[in-house]
Amino acid sequence: MQLLKPVMAKVHPVTMEEIHHHKQKEQRLIDTLEPVLNQHRLIVDRKLVEQDYQSTQALASEQSLKYQLFYQMTRITKERGALAEYDRLDVLAMAVAYWTEQMARDVDQSIADERDRRLDSALKDFMGHVIGHQPKHDTWM
Repeated sequence: MQLLKPVMAKVHPVTMEEIHHHKQKEQRLIDTLEPVLNQHRLIVDRKLVEQDYQSTQALASEQSLKYQLFYQMTRITKERGALAEYDRLDVLAMAVAYWTEQMARDVDQSIADERDRRLDSALKDFMGHVIGHQPKHDTWM
């Protein structure tokens, strides 16, 4: 990562974060992608499929398949070493994990905001009953 930082800084300034996994790669990929795929929530642009195919055409036909995302996706199993190459599938799994986490945070924040709104409303109602109706403007002037 330290070698990649200066190169990325020249191309496009981004923050970088290392990711360490402690789970078998095939199991990790399946655990991340399976729920999204089973619920039909992954949307893929047709251009990506075409680009995925075209990007490997310079390789020998047997080799080109191994590097294609959709080949990797359709061949993965929970067995160790199920895929010779899994680079593109790994990147997809990282993207899915990132967006799954982001959407969960948004939902959690929305729930907290609604809870706070209801609490404020309940407290205002309570205070209205305890001290009576308060005029909106000062009447002493």
